[in-house]
Amino acid sequence: MGIEAVTILDALKAGKFVLSVHAALRMRQRSVTKADIQACGRTATACVHQAEYGTYRIQGEDLDGEPLTIICGVDDSTVIVTLY
Repeated sequence: MGIEAVTILDALKAGKFVLSVHAALRMRQRSVTKADIQACGRTATACVHQAEYGTYRIQGEDLDGEPLTIICGVDDSTVIVTLY
């Protein structure tokens, strides 16, 4: 796992991320909380760089143990683009 992937996971675990408008909408639609995103960072089983999009796909579990996938990018901070 590269240094950027580790940085992203650390940011997710610590709650140090910014939500895109799209991600905030998806959170409301799917009843995902900030704590669920942090849990996904702690339980991540994959953090895959998607070079064609300039994003990372993180797969883990929410607080209820349900699968959660987060797509995020990095600029000045870790930005959550979407989740499902």
